[in-house]
Amino acid sequence: MLLPLHCYDEAGVIKPPRWFYWLLLCVCADWIVLVFALTIREHTTLLLQLFYPNRQLLVVQLIVTIPFIITLLLLGNRSRLWKKGRVKWPRTILPLLLSGIVLSLASTLWQLSDRNWEFALLQAIRLVLNLLLGVLVLRSLHIGLMLSDWRKINPKTG
Repeated sequence: MLLPLHCYDEAGVIKPPRWFYWLLLCVCADWIVLVFALTIREHTTLLLQLFYPNRQLLVVQLIVTIPFIITLLLLGNRSRLWKKGRVKWPRTILPLLLSGIVLSLASTLWQLSDRNWEFALLQAIRLVLNLLLGVLVLRSLHIGLMLSDWRKINPKTG
Protein backbone atom coordinates (compact mmCIF):
# COMPACT_ATOMS: atom_id res chain seq x y z
CA MET A 1 0.00 0.00 0.00
CA LEU A 2 1.29 3.37 -1.01
CA LEU A 3 -0.79 5.39 1.47
CA PRO A 4 -2.07 4.73 5.02
CA LEU A 5 -5.13 2.51 5.31
CA HIS A 6 -7.52 5.39 6.09
CA CYS A 7 -6.86 6.79 2.60
CA TYR A 8 -8.68 3.87 0.96
CA ASP A 9 -12.39 3.13 0.74
CA GLU A 10 -14.03 -0.27 1.26
CA ALA A 11 -13.27 -1.30 -2.34
CA GLY A 12 -9.58 -0.49 -1.97
CA VAL A 13 -9.76 2.68 -4.08
CA ILE A 14 -7.87 5.76 -2.93
CA LYS A 15 -10.22 8.42 -1.54
CA PRO A 16 -9.66 12.15 -1.97
CA PRO A 17 -8.03 13.71 1.09
CA ARG A 18 -10.25 15.76 3.41
CA TRP A 19 -8.13 18.86 2.97
CA PHE A 20 -8.90 18.69 -0.73
CA TYR A 21 -12.65 18.93 -0.10
CA TRP A 22 -12.18 21.78 2.39
CA LEU A 23 -9.93 23.73 0.04
CA LEU A 24 -12.38 23.30 -2.84
CA LEU A 25 -15.21 24.51 -0.60
CA CYS A 26 -13.14 27.55 0.39
CA VAL A 27 -12.48 28.54 -3.23
CA CYS A 28 -16.22 28.10 -3.89
CA ALA A 29 -17.18 30.39 -1.02
CA ASP A 30 -19.04 32.68 -3.41
CA TRP A 31 -21.60 29.93 -4.05
CA ILE A 32 -21.94 29.31 -0.32
CA VAL A 33 -22.55 33.02 0.31
CA LEU A 34 -25.13 33.12 -2.49
CA VAL A 35 -27.01 30.07 -1.18
CA PHE A 36 -26.89 31.41 2.38
CA ALA A 37 -28.15 34.83 1.24
CA LEU A 38 -30.97 33.29 -0.79
CA THR A 39 -32.15 31.17 2.14
CA ILE A 40 -32.64 34.28 4.26
CA ARG A 41 -35.26 35.93 2.05
CA GLU A 42 -35.78 39.12 4.01
CA HIS A 43 -32.04 39.98 4.04
CA THR A 44 -30.87 38.64 0.67
CA THR A 45 -30.11 42.03 -0.87
CA LEU A 46 -28.39 43.29 2.28
CA LEU A 47 -26.17 40.20 2.57
CA LEU A 48 -25.21 40.22 -1.10
CA GLN A 49 -24.40 43.95 -0.99
CA LEU A 50 -22.28 43.36 2.11
CA PHE A 51 -20.07 40.77 0.39
CA TYR A 52 -20.41 42.00 -3.20
CA PRO A 53 -21.03 45.75 -3.46
CA ASN A 54 -20.58 45.40 -7.22
CA ARG A 55 -23.15 42.95 -8.64
CA GLN A 56 -20.86 42.23 -11.58
CA LEU A 57 -18.23 40.91 -9.16
CA LEU A 58 -20.63 38.25 -7.85
CA VAL A 59 -21.55 37.08 -11.35
CA VAL A 60 -17.90 36.88 -12.42
CA GLN A 61 -16.92 34.95 -9.29
CA LEU A 62 -19.79 32.49 -9.72
CA ILE A 63 -18.81 31.82 -13.34
CA VAL A 64 -15.11 31.52 -12.52
CA THR A 65 -15.68 28.90 -9.83
CA ILE A 66 -17.84 26.59 -11.97
CA PRO A 67 -14.87 24.24 -12.65
CA PHE A 68 -14.47 23.77 -8.88
CA ILE A 69 -18.19 23.01 -8.49
CA ILE A 70 -18.01 20.44 -11.29
CA THR A 71 -14.96 18.87 -9.62
CA LEU A 72 -16.79 18.62 -6.30
CA LEU A 73 -19.78 17.02 -8.03
CA LEU A 74 -17.55 14.48 -9.78
CA LEU A 75 -15.71 13.64 -6.56
CA GLY A 76 -18.95 13.22 -4.65
CA ASN A 77 -20.52 10.99 -7.30
CA ARG A 78 -17.51 8.87 -8.20
CA SER A 79 -19.08 5.57 -7.08
CA ARG A 80 -22.25 6.23 -9.06
CA LEU A 81 -20.27 7.11 -12.16
CA TRP A 82 -18.19 3.95 -11.92
CA LYS A 83 -21.27 1.79 -11.35
CA LYS A 84 -22.79 3.25 -14.53
CA GLY A 85 -19.67 2.26 -16.46
CA ARG A 86 -18.31 5.78 -16.84
CA VAL A 87 -14.58 5.56 -16.28
CA LYS A 88 -13.06 8.41 -18.32
CA TRP A 89 -14.23 11.28 -16.09
CA PRO A 90 -11.17 11.15 -13.76
CA ARG A 91 -9.13 12.49 -16.67
CA THR A 92 -11.09 15.74 -16.44
CA ILE A 93 -10.30 16.41 -12.76
CA LEU A 94 -6.84 17.92 -13.26
CA PRO A 95 -7.79 20.10 -16.28
CA LEU A 96 -10.89 21.32 -14.41
CA LEU A 97 -8.85 22.23 -11.36
CA LEU A 98 -6.11 23.96 -13.31
CA SER A 99 -8.59 25.93 -15.45
CA GLY A 100 -10.49 26.95 -12.31
CA ILE A 101 -7.28 28.10 -10.65
CA VAL A 102 -6.17 30.10 -13.70
CA LEU A 103 -9.62 31.70 -14.12
CA SER A 104 -9.86 32.52 -10.45
CA LEU A 105 -6.37 34.02 -10.35
CA ALA A 106 -7.10 36.06 -13.47
CA SER A 107 -10.36 37.29 -11.97
CA THR A 108 -8.67 38.25 -8.72
CA LEU A 109 -5.86 40.07 -10.50
CA TRP A 110 -8.43 41.88 -12.66
CA GLN A 111 -10.27 42.99 -9.52
CA LEU A 112 -7.05 44.19 -7.91
CA SER A 113 -6.00 46.12 -11.01
CA ASP A 114 -9.49 47.65 -11.17
CA ARG A 115 -8.89 48.93 -7.62
CA ASN A 116 -5.42 50.26 -8.55
CA TRP A 117 -3.77 47.40 -6.63
CA GLU A 118 -5.15 48.62 -3.34
CA PHE A 119 -5.04 45.88 -0.68
CA ALA A 120 -8.32 44.05 -0.24
CA LEU A 121 -8.63 41.22 2.25
CA LEU A 122 -11.08 39.17 0.17
CA GLN A 123 -8.83 39.26 -2.90
CA ALA A 124 -5.77 38.46 -0.79
CA ILE A 125 -7.51 35.41 0.66
CA ARG A 126 -8.56 34.32 -2.84
CA LEU A 127 -5.01 34.67 -4.13
CA VAL A 128 -3.60 32.62 -1.26
CA LEU A 129 -6.26 29.91 -1.51
CA ASN A 130 -5.85 29.53 -5.27
CA LEU A 131 -2.08 29.45 -5.11
CA LEU A 132 -2.24 26.95 -2.26
CA LEU A 133 -4.69 24.77 -4.19
CA GLY A 134 -2.49 24.91 -7.30
CA VAL A 135 0.68 23.96 -5.42
CA LEU A 136 -1.03 21.17 -3.49
CA VAL A 137 -2.77 19.71 -6.55
CA LEU A 138 0.45 19.66 -8.54
CA ARG A 139 2.73 18.47 -5.72
CA SER A 140 0.53 16.22 -3.56
CA LEU A 141 1.50 12.56 -3.62
CA HIS A 142 -1.99 11.65 -2.40
CA ILE A 143 -3.73 13.46 -5.29
CA GLY A 144 -1.32 12.04 -7.85
CA LEU A 145 -1.77 8.48 -6.60
CA MET A 146 -5.54 8.96 -6.37
CA LEU A 147 -5.84 10.14 -9.97
CA SER A 148 -3.64 7.37 -11.31
CA ASP A 149 -5.58 4.80 -9.25
CA TRP A 150 -8.88 6.14 -10.59
CA ARG A 151 -7.68 5.84 -14.19
CA LYS A 152 -7.26 2.09 -13.63
CA ILE A 153 -10.83 1.57 -12.37
CA ASN A 154 -12.71 -1.25 -14.05
CA PRO A 155 -16.47 -0.52 -14.01
CA LYS A 156 -17.23 -4.13 -13.13
CA THR A 157 -15.10 -4.03 -9.96
CA GLY A 158 -15.03 -0.25 -9.13
